[in-house]
Amino acid sequence: MDSTYEHFGTVDFVADDRFLRHHLAPSAESTVFWEEYLLHYPHKNTEWQQAEELLNAVLLGLTSYSRTYLSEEEEARLLDRIMRTTEAYDAGTHDIRTHEAPVKPLRQTAWYRMAAAVVALAVVAAGYMVWRPKTSGKAHYAETISALESTSKVTRHINNSAEPELYYLPDSSSVMLAPQSEVSFTAAYNQENRSVYLSGKATLDVVPNAGKPFFVYANEIVTKVLGTKFEVVAFDDGSDVTVKVLNGKVTVYQNNVRNNGADVAPKQSAVLLLPNQLVVFDRKAELFDKRLVENPVSLPDVKSLPKFEYEDGFAVRFFEDIKKAYGVNVVYNPELLANCQFSAAFSDESLPEKLDVVCKTIGASYEIIDAQVVITTAGCKP
Repeated sequence: MDSTYEHFGTVDFVADDRFLRHHLAPSAESTVFWEEYLLHYPHKNTEWQQAEELLNAVLLGLTSYSRTYLSEEEEARLLDRIMRTTEAYDAGTHDIRTHEAPVKPLRQTAWYRMAAAVVALAVVAAGYMVWRPKTSGKAHYAETISALESTSKVTRHINNSAEPELYYLPDSSSVMLAPQSEVSFTAAYNQENRSVYLSGKATLDVVPNAGKPFFVYANEIVTKVLGTKFEVVAFDDGSDVTVKVLNGKVTVYQNNVRNNGADVAPKQSAVLLLPNQLVVFDRKAELFDKRLVENPVSLPDVKSLPKFEYEDGFAVRFFEDIKKAYGVNVVYNPELLANCQFSAAFSDESLPEKLDVVCKTIGASYEIIDAQVVITTAGCKP
């Protein structure tokens, strides 16, 4: 494994050519590289995910969020790099999916000043063409199954009852199938692949198998996991498709190709989901909207949950406790919060209620951006 990235932080990733190419035009090779990297350096998962969120914020013009990490000049330089990369790719001058350039950290490279606003508009337009996959109409479950049945034996299971029904797949992975919902798979399941096809709503608890990733095809999206528990809502007549992670993590792609049962993830930009996160895919606009779940819950695998009791406690500690207990990333400036203290004891309060109390006490505010809590504050006097 390339040791270049062993000590990378959020900004280093965003400024790295290999990272940038992967998110603008992912390939099978780049996907394998980053998956192996995150397995080799699991402590870098947080920084890597934050870098994804930051790149999205820059592309979408969410200045209040990107300014948490980047100065105006650094953001302008990053936008310039993205624009030049996408222009080169569109013009066919080089292949950004395979060409490897040296790593150039954003804060160590000279750059030429340019108007950030002008670049932002140009890049959002150019970058969106790369990021936004094109489809030809809605994908329907019946059509997908019909195509599969023309080449393979398909097992179909539908819940015709009025209550949720537990169904086990051949590898012992379970599907809690909601009423009037159906799950299907081909004869190749658990032999050549672990692909299932869903119509309706289901909660899936997947048995880990690193050699065979698990894919759920539901309308226009694909959810890829190695072993986790998550919920998918994808009715044929619904306007949205929703994926919610209950435990572990999943990657969600837009699916605009018929895969005929092959376990090959679409080569398109993906949304990484962690516990307490969900993504809603708007089928008409073809857009992903990543959010926190309405009521985040404490992670089940945390060895020692914070007590959330503070006597003249520091706000920084509270925000770190939130990260640990809920797995929710909290973006804040530690220097501005260095002198912010408060006293409180929480018990059954929800995450928003906890945040409201602390932020009001220290004179701060918060907003949820791309499934993260972003803290805005002018700081506290010593």
